[in-house]
Amino acid sequence: MAKQARTYGGVTADQRRATRREQLLEAAFEVLALDGPGGLTIRAVAKQAGLSTRFVYESFTDLDDLVVAAFELAFRQMAASVDAAVAAAAPGRRTQVTALVEALVDFFSSAPAKGKLLSTKAYGHPAVAARRLARSENVSRTYGALLHGLLPDRPPDDPAIDLTARFLVGGFGETSTAWIQQSLPYPRDEFVHDNVELFLAAIAALERL
Repeated sequence: MAKQARTYGGVTADQRRATRREQLLEAAFEVLALDGPGGLTIRAVAKQAGLSTRFVYESFTDLDDLVVAAFELAFRQMAASVDAAVAAAAPGRRTQVTALVEALVDFFSSAPAKGKLLSTKAYGHPAVAARRLARSENVSRTYGALLHGLLPDRPPDDPAIDLTARFLVGGFGETSTAWIQQSLPYPRDEFVHDNVELFLAAIAALERL
């Protein structure tokens, strides 16, 4: 017979490990928010989570492994927020673009440490550099799908759509990074409005390509 996992209070050991892992990842974001990248250590994350360091090593090989996992969690949460917002938005160019921009801006403003970890330059940990590059491809595809939906007459393999999607990823990534770092002093609503206008201008330019 298969050996059953031991449970305490109805929770299995695997469930407790998964809960601790999530707790440690959220603690990593809290350390980033409080102390910045320089303060992110195994000991600091464990202390913030209220756990011993042995539980960190139970879930992660080292600090780089933890940072990459935190990056991936933040990216999944951001992508879920954007997908839900765009899916719920009414049809139409302005409403769809506004839903996308608002979802990203609100994610960054509600969780600045996650926004910094995901942004282009605000967090330079080498362990996430390759992962950030790979995920920027995911964001480009998301933008490309939005553009195809707004311009259904364009061919499915239109290189101008891919070009515009990458242009928007790079441009919005830079403005968002500056906004998160507070080097671009914009109120939230004005920041959303102006970025929506820039998105719409790029789409109008795409129609001429």
